[in-house]
Amino acid sequence: MGAEKVIANLLRVAKEDLDGARILSKQGNRNAIYLCEQAAEKVILSVVTSEGKHGGLHHLLDRMVDLVPDENPLKPLLRSIESLASFATSYRYPSSDGNIKSAPSLVEFDRHAANVARALEAAVAGFKVDLSKPNAPAGTGAPLR
Repeated sequence: MGAEKVIANLLRVAKEDLDGARILSKQGNRNAIYLCEQAAEKVILSVVTSEGKHGGLHHLLDRMVDLVPDENPLKPLLRSIESLASFATSYRYPSSDGNIKSAPSLVEFDRHAANVARALEAAVAGFKVDLSKPNAPAGTGAPLR
């Protein structure tokens, strides 16, 4: 049952990250997009974990999605959120010339958040996760087909 618990808790934390990102976005906080990227990363990692693969400790979301077989029905949804990788570090630190990057527009943020929400909802349904039960395992940790 090891993978089931990891998968479920990755999805629970992803939901919290996405909820937090939406709150920050409403306040105009530039960290909202970073937290949205973190939610995307955890959703992708949950699927990679179900495939019995290690996603690594990096923010290269496209490489993580490459680890998912094309037969996995979530792969197109994961592809729709892999572009968030560019926000993993660019919003946490000033640039090399000392500038602080402006937050993406609310429209851009909402588009990214909606894509992450779709991928999250599909993963929660596919792995049969009850988000309201902390630390409860997923109903399945098997690769989705």
